[in-house]
Amino acid sequence: MSTEQKYIRVLFYLTPWKLKRKYLINQIISIRTLSKYSHCELWAADENGDFIAIEHIYATEVSFGRSDEYCTSTLVLPQDIISYLGTCYSSTMRDDEDGTRAKDASLVLKHPEHWHYVLIPVTDEQYEVLIWWLKQKVAANKGYAKRDIWKFVIGGIHKPDDERDICSELGNNGLAVIMIILGFGIVSPGKLLKKLLNRGYEVKPLN
Repeated sequence: MSTEQKYIRVLFYLTPWKLKRKYLINQIISIRTLSKYSHCELWAADENGDFIAIEHIYATEVSFGRSDEYCTSTLVLPQDIISYLGTCYSSTMRDDEDGTRAKDASLVLKHPEHWHYVLIPVTDEQYEVLIWWLKQKVAANKGYAKRDIWKFVIGGIHKPDDERDICSELGNNGLAVIMIILGFGIVSPGKLLKKLLNRGYEVKPLN
């Protein structure tokens, strides 16, 4: 059994307020749920337990003067290149996806400035159970729960889709399976974050 502490990160997507059609559902969800977040993901580290890798590089610029006054000027600038590791689990219709999926974190987090996260320490057993449960949900995917998303868009009477998930439902139920939070069911991303904050966890910007 590993002696190193394991963690899960819960990612929350900050709704962009731009006049673009692709952000419309995000904006409606944020307005209806009174939250700046409209999507979430469960993020598992790589096989080494790492979420990010930082590479230190140096960019060199060389400038030349006129031929009759030959000179060189070299400026060395340190830069950190951040790579995101591991796997993100969610249910989404983004990028032509349809339903519960696993995806490389590097592909999900192309714009880290749009994401916040909550870091959750878990035991080895909790981690193994959660990853097993998430993989089962991915394997059993029947598409995105479009019927459930209308709960936040138009409100009113709602009959849940028991065979499909939305992002925050998957996140909420996964964390409930390992008893990080209590209560199964459909919640909004903002509500999921509130449940975590009430349990003493903190939300931080990814970038």
